[in-house]
Amino acid sequence: MPFILLGLAVIAAFLYGLVRLYQTVSATFGELAGSIVDLAIVLTLVALGIAWLRRYRSIHGRRVKGERVLTLAGEWGTLKVDAERKNSVLEMHGQREVMIFADIDAARPEARQGRWFVVVASRLHRQGGWSIPMPDRNQADRWVKIFRLAAQQKL
Repeated sequence: MPFILLGLAVIAAFLYGLVRLYQTVSATFGELAGSIVDLAIVLTLVALGIAWLRRYRSIHGRRVKGERVLTLAGEWGTLKVDAERKNSVLEMHGQREVMIFADIDAARPEARQGRWFVVVASRLHRQGGWSIPMPDRNQADRWVKIFRLAAQQKL
């Protein structure tokens, strides 16, 4: 109940601030300028909210058929990370590896011969981990962050 009241108080304060801003600007520059300033404030907040939601979904996945899944596919194979079941499935070069988040030891981006890879080390895998090809550095950094959050059980 206190959070609801706090939320209502924040919304009321925001609306009060918009009204006061409109009054101040419209008294000096006219009603059209006051409306434009209020509209610009609201559109800026909406744009910030949409940007936050996109960034959140790019790391934490989106819900598909009741599962929160992140996928990556290429000529090398596929990677599917399921945040609800706390596991990932890596199919690479004909091999299939299922790994739970608790088995992930570390992840790091690595550049080799102009291509980017994410190297995922597992506690159970003896060969030093998997090198997953990435299209570019941004994708490599994104997937490193995903695997680090998965290792910490925060995905």
